[in-house]
Amino acid sequence: MLALRAFQKALELGYKRPALVLDQVIDRLVDGRFSAGVQIAQQALPVARRAKAFYLLRGARDEPAIFRRWLERENPDALLTLYNVVRRWIEDAGILASRHVRLIQLEWRDDSPDWAGMNQHNDVVGEAAVEMVIGMIHNNECGIPGFPRATLVGSTWVDGTTVRNG
Repeated sequence: MLALRAFQKALELGYKRPALVLDQVIDRLVDGRFSAGVQIAQQALPVARRAKAFYLLRGARDEPAIFRRWLERENPDALLTLYNVVRRWIEDAGILASRHVRLIQLEWRDDSPDWAGMNQHNDVVGEAAVEMVIGMIHNNECGIPGFPRATLVGSTWVDGTTVRNG
């Protein structure tokens, strides 16, 4: 849902070819939710506007040219990512992030307030987890529940200078 909403926001802001930049290990940890959200959003686009995701983060950290080649091949105008290092890679490639490729943080944080992106409200998620544990204690429950329960804390968009109109 988070990546889907971020992708849709990119389209609302006028971007034509948003792309996902993510380590596959992270996507697997969340059962493919990031890539699935982007793929669902891309279905609304003509095939020519669908940029392939970049998953080679580990390799690009050692050799940024891997990212540069992908960027030139896919030609996205907005990147959805979890990693602030992507901004440096774009700048090192000679691409001004403010003019050619815009950046959307999938986990907006206070330490980078100029980034636009999705605030996952991790503090509220933590509060919900504590409330769940307290409920288990009050109900004399212990161990892993027979039927897993989930609590969804929705994310919200945060404007920033890494996108236009931000």
